[in-house]
Amino acid sequence: MFSLFGQSKINLLLIDVDEVIHLRWKAGRLTQIARYGALDTNFDRFHVFLENDRKTPFAIIADVIEEDFRIENAAHVTGSDRRAMVARKLNNFFRGTPFRTARVIGREKVGRKDDRILFTALTKPEMFEPWIARILAQKIPVLAVTSAVYLMEHFAHTLTMSGTPHLLIVNQEINSGLRQTYLQNGRVIFGRLTPAGVSRSDNFSELLIEQCEQTRNYLERIKQLPYDAPLQVYVFTPEAFTNERESTKNLLQFHYGSIAEMPLTGKIEIESMQPGAVAYSLVSSLRKNAIQNVYAPDRTLRYQQFQRIKALLYSVSAITIFATAIAVWPTLVDVFAKLEQQRQLIDQTAPLLVEYEKLTERFPETPIQSAQMEIVVETHDRIAGQAIRPAALLALISEGLAMSPDLELLRIVWDLEAVTRLSNEGEPIDDSSLAAFLEVPSAVVNGNSQLVITVYGSVQSEVSFRDATEQVMVFVRALKGRSGYEVTPLSLPVDASSNINFATTVDGGTTRGEFTIEIRRER
Repeated sequence: MFSLFGQSKINLLLIDVDEVIHLRWKAGRLTQIARYGALDTNFDRFHVFLENDRKTPFAIIADVIEEDFRIENAAHVTGSDRRAMVARKLNNFFRGTPFRTARVIGREKVGRKDDRILFTALTKPEMFEPWIARILAQKIPVLAVTSAVYLMEHFAHTLTMSGTPHLLIVNQEINSGLRQTYLQNGRVIFGRLTPAGVSRSDNFSELLIEQCEQTRNYLERIKQLPYDAPLQVYVFTPEAFTNERESTKNLLQFHYGSIAEMPLTGKIEIESMQPGAVAYSLVSSLRKNAIQNVYAPDRTLRYQQFQRIKALLYSVSAITIFATAIAVWPTLVDVFAKLEQQRQLIDQTAPLLVEYEKLTERFPETPIQSAQMEIVVETHDRIAGQAIRPAALLALISEGLAMSPDLELLRIVWDLEAVTRLSNEGEPIDDSSLAAFLEVPSAVVNGNSQLVITVYGSVQSEVSFRDATEQVMVFVRALKGRSGYEVTPLSLPVDASSNINFATTVDGGTTRGEFTIEIRRER
């Protein structure tokens, strides 16, 4: 089977004894493009058509007398042995044609149970090769080479007749003749064509019975049809030739049908003739992309294979790109979000930049001396070196609280003070004057400031005052464990000093007390 890969149209060459009918399948309809007769005059027209339409592939359908069928028994083998055996027999039977094929149609039920193999071929390749060569010369894909016999196999399946043990489909084709196709359980076994000159007899019923009896006798003689088995004969003509729907004669059970009355006939447009079962089966097959390549060798299908490889590579590339896009999608989303944030920030800062430019234009250029600039830089570095980030210190306090979960902080006081200055005798200088008030800014500039943090809190214990005090000391030790800070407890729930001032309450079995801790940054 071939797939149209989503194509909306395909060209078909229906080759019979006298002419070639060029058909096109497009938008669900089968229409005639041209009819070609003698090769010397029609090849040029066909060549011009190919040059004007190189994108639409072709399928070749043979409706000719020169189609041979042979059934041979062979030892049941598989794999490479079967392929070698089939290739050898095909070469022996049909040496003169590349359009040949074989398939296993069953096994013998007695003896060593050999395989029954059907060998078929189009024995007159010169009827097809010139047309195929012209198509391939334009690098147009040939999708299939098949015959009307194998189309009837799909036709039987479409009409739900594929389960019939012994079935003979007879279709009258105005152009080629009376075609008979014998199928066993839905599979082709034999086919023959009575030329159109004979099928135009005045008494079609007599001709039909005569030809069907000849076919039955031949099938019995080659032991493909048991002598006592009824043969179901389905006759299809462009128009009804009898009012009967069924009749029986000599184990031939006839069933009559008219193609003109079948539902898909309205989708066929062939000039100057009523469509037969071959055209009808083409429409039925193309609607399901089910035309089977039976006879075309690999070299005939090479452009189709190139097309499939190309389509496969495109599919793999598309899947790879899609998978990559899924994998990087979160990153792309994050990048797009950041780009959007950047754009918003630029939009927000644009007015500020405008104001800045206006302000800078109002100030004259005043170069600063290098010595003064050095003082400014050093001063900036000293001030920056004394900076303490509250977040870091609060994180330190939080870690300490994790060690003493019963502690509760009441407030934290931040105070910036100058480092105590000593006199020449080593005594502290009194800072109560206005000069001492101005000492802090000076200390900051000189790098002598110090940040003092006083932590006020309370603690409760269900055990004792000593346990409450121990919880505070655990908190103190946790803070001391971090380098860079001096930690001093100023008051505890139970203070052992002589001027003890209890800030402790007893509520039932719970002891509650307050504490104060001072934290200084080490210098």
